[in-house]
Amino acid sequence: MGPIFFAVLAVDAQLDRNYIREKTLEGQVTAASKGNHGGRPKVIDDDSLTFAVALKDKGVPVPEIAKKLTIKTGKNVGKHSSVASLYRALAEAEEADASDEAQVIGPRRQVRARITGPGSGTDPELMERLTRQVLDGKADV
Repeated sequence: MGPIFFAVLAVDAQLDRNYIREKTLEGQVTAASKGNHGGRPKVIDDDSLTFAVALKDKGVPVPEIAKKLTIKTGKNVGKHSSVASLYRALAEAEEADASDEAQVIGPRRQVRARITGPGSGTDPELMERLTRQVLDGKADV
């Protein structure tokens, strides 16, 4: 009788867990549809980022730029943003600019090529290049 009781409790616990997970996901989807995606707010807003990019283009070091920026929202209002936050915002801005230019670039890290067998409809030239990449361990773009 004991094992059956514990099996019933385990099933009940699993059902509760699935119900909580479904409701959590529904809540996240609802919040996302309202524009709330969760997480901490950005420390560096668009105006500060524009100012920081302009200073960086003039040759001002990033730590000096961080001392000139102040946080406008959140619990650290009035304090200076950290150098790490500024580097992160500048990198995101550079990535956004690069993606706007519609350049085709290779992956940042090596990606394992999945080569299909013969007769699968894959381009022979592509198959040969992928085979070379896998065997040589290099990516020739």
